[in-house]
Amino acid sequence: MADQSKPQPSGWSPVWDRREFLKQAGIAAGSLAVGPALLEACGGSSAGNGTSTTTATGTIPKARAGAKVQLLQWVSFVPAADDEFKRQAAEFSQANNVTVTIQTVSGDQLQPKTAASVESGSGPDIIQMQYGWPHLYDTAILDVTDFVNTLKSQLGTVNSVNDAFCKVGSKYLGIPYCQVPNAWSYRTDLWQQGGLTKFFTTWDELAAAGKALKSKSLAPIAVSLGHAYGDAITMWYPVLWDFGGREVSSDGKKVTINSKETLAAVNWAIDTFKNQYISQNTLSWLDPDNNQAYHSGLITATLNGASIYIKEVYKNDTNHKFAAVTDNAPMPKGPQGLETLNLIFNHAIMKWTQEADTCKAFLNYVMQPANYTKWLNASVGYNAGPFSKLASADIFTTDKKLKAFQDVVGTGKWPGWPAQPSKATAQSQVQFVIVDMFAKACTSGDAKTAIADAEQKLKRIYESAA
Repeated sequence: MADQSKPQPSGWSPVWDRREFLKQAGIAAGSLAVGPALLEACGGSSAGNGTSTTTATGTIPKARAGAKVQLLQWVSFVPAADDEFKRQAAEFSQANNVTVTIQTVSGDQLQPKTAASVESGSGPDIIQMQYGWPHLYDTAILDVTDFVNTLKSQLGTVNSVNDAFCKVGSKYLGIPYCQVPNAWSYRTDLWQQGGLTKFFTTWDELAAAGKALKSKSLAPIAVSLGHAYGDAITMWYPVLWDFGGREVSSDGKKVTINSKETLAAVNWAIDTFKNQYISQNTLSWLDPDNNQAYHSGLITATLNGASIYIKEVYKNDTNHKFAAVTDNAPMPKGPQGLETLNLIFNHAIMKWTQEADTCKAFLNYVMQPANYTKWLNASVGYNAGPFSKLASADIFTTDKKLKAFQDVVGTGKWPGWPAQPSKATAQSQVQFVIVDMFAKACTSGDAKTAIADAEQKLKRIYESAA
């Protein structure tokens, strides 16, 4: 992560227009000359282009024979989940005389790849969206309200977080797909060596545990303070919320980050960082880094999806060493409550597609309980379903150590909460404003300046959206 203590260039503003967003994502904006007009023009091609069947549960789209569809998604931290998804794509393709191609990129590349496609008005027919991206890229996404309502009639209610991200105004622009719950994985042997009898249940207990580990020169607790789209986001938003801090009012109009509650949260972070109760070497950490540190024996606990535990316990990997001493625990609470934030994925059908019905037919196929459960089981507890009738992975009934990842789903919120997801909340999240506030405070030791910097950035984002 860039040095947060450096002054920004004169005239710098955190409110990105489309080209500035792409430039910050590492894309040469000059080579992406097609703008919003083409996106709107492409909307006409996204009307129904196949046939469909109307049933008691709504209209079920059908694939058009000979159609070719591309879907862009991240590379999962559980490769077997990707293998199963690709297997289902091949199965669907063969059964319907179509070609569904799954393109995969790292989670860090999904955002710039999406931004590039939106700017050019072309690219994959379906894009997997993180968090509130349907709000951010709303002009480029097909309205799928009827299709989502059909899924709801089949599969039940939608998890509130998936629903909030997918629904933009009165329209569904995203199709609910999954959650990746984040909980704490930790080394029970080092915990015992540190004289710790239980895992922390409050943020103050986390600091006390870090102090005990440090006193015995044991591997530290570590969390990302970098631009990790999963681990840093799901750590620092809950810290803010649990101390009572909020970035914006519930109506999304008034920036409220500069408060005594936020100051308490930031001072807690400074204290744990300054006293080395959490590792100081995480300012540039992306999402794979804490996994690698854990498997290498360099850290004793970290916030992560279930992939650390899965690799240690279930993956046939000669490098894993800590299967017998790895356990998991849910998020701790703060003085003002217990909130969590999980990595959310939904699918969006893009306006430029020529195969909207085939896209819907494929997504309908993978969301059917028999298929979705196969994918859940392949992910070994790493993913959670978005609809009430989609069963949890079978592994949860046999491995109680995975319960922590179920426990955090019900308390899940979204960036910008308690305001509803919007273009502004999404922009704040993709710019890592909250994470950078904590990072700047931890490195400088100056809570008030870090908060004031975040306040300035947030005001420019939210006031420009007003």
